[in-house]
Amino acid sequence: MKLLSYVALFVLSVGASSALANQRTTENMWKTDYDNLVNSGLRALQNERYDKAFEKLTECAKLGSKECQFYLARMYLVGLGMEPDYQQGWLWLNVAMEQQTSEWNKAFKDIDGALPESFKTAMEPYVAEHFKLYGSDATDVRCERRSEVGSNIRNVICEKRFY
Repeated sequence: MKLLSYVALFVLSVGASSALANQRTTENMWKTDYDNLVNSGLRALQNERYDKAFEKLTECAKLGSKECQFYLARMYLVGLGMEPDYQQGWLWLNVAMEQQTSEWNKAFKDIDGALPESFKTAMEPYVAEHFKLYGSDATDVRCERRSEVGSNIRNVICEKRFY
């Protein structure tokens, strides 16, 4: 009887994880394809394959992945595999900052402090437009404040919605 209970529980858990994998984004992309796109972009960046990283990170950044937006901004700002482009870097960094972790907040403050006020002021309308195109509302991403496991520190974490 116990064995039958374990088998039933296993079948239910496999079925539930399979159902989650079969969910789609509002752009009609499978969850597994979305996750693979994000992971392949981050892996390419880590392995210093900047052409591939740029391609994949741009694609998933436009779908709303805050990680991709943050690391794409980093590529633009530092000039990884390209000449630095502070305008594009600033646009993507601002949109990525809907998700707030201590590491990202520190990076944002460092960059914000290094850029002249005239630049940031001139970029405000472009940042607003970028939010309309790639912010959480436009890309069906849910952002919520929550604590990491084993910590009292509350961060804003953003995740793509799947249906």
